[in-house]
Amino acid sequence: MSGGTASGGTANGTRKALVTGASGGIGAATARLLARRGVDVWITYAGDQEGARRTAASCAAHGVRTAVSRLDLRSTEDIARLAARVRAEWGELHILVNNAGTCPYTAWPDIGPDEWDAVMDTNARGAFFLTKEAIALLRAARGDRAIVNVASLAGQVGGISTSVHYAASKAAVLAMTRSFARLLAAEGIRVNAVAPGPIRTPMTGGLDPGARDGLAAAVPLGRLGLPGEVAHAVCLLASPDAAFTTGATYDVNGGLRTG
Repeated sequence: MSGGTASGGTANGTRKALVTGASGGIGAATARLLARRGVDVWITYAGDQEGARRTAASCAAHGVRTAVSRLDLRSTEDIARLAARVRAEWGELHILVNNAGTCPYTAWPDIGPDEWDAVMDTNARGAFFLTKEAIALLRAARGDRAIVNVASLAGQVGGISTSVHYAASKAAVLAMTRSFARLLAAEGIRVNAVAPGPIRTPMTGGLDPGARDGLAAAVPLGRLGLPGEVAHAVCLLASPDAAFTTGATYDVNGGLRTG
């Protein structure tokens, strides 16, 4: 894990958020929207350092503090180092957004043990251990505190356009959301999930154009979603406006699943 910090002037008492996988797509859109709402944002990335720096610069333009760290969610050591750095520099968190994930488009007969483990370790195991580390930082904060997990429609209905291991990992994220919601409710820490359908991100960019067009045609609203549309759902669940909501899954799927 490595990275630098860029800061802008903030008042005491500013809410603080950690957003994983924020070099692009949903994570970047979420970080920018939080910053626009006056939240300090610590973002992580796995490979795209320049994208993460661009996200941080656009957040800092709103006058909030930002920090950037490289994070390998498969490494509990990396997760622990990140948590220690956040504790040393910020002391607390009000929001954790578990967004980072990997989605290889591999047909099930071709999924081997190493790829299965890599997907589960990043999407499910990593989210668990980061949440475990972040709880102490959330407990140190006052006021509304929230964890928002970015799951997937695939975790609700199975992998159709995505892969079996991706769907399984996101189903695990949904189960963790409900479990932590119950475990942390007495402390006033809310835990919810957002389940996006097909969104125009680098992940869907990996599909061939014909498959992407077919996916859009299957959506009742007739198009792929946008990262910013998911970000608005994340930020709602992370805000005091959702103070009586925990253990819920907010669907952002254009009508592909309505119950």
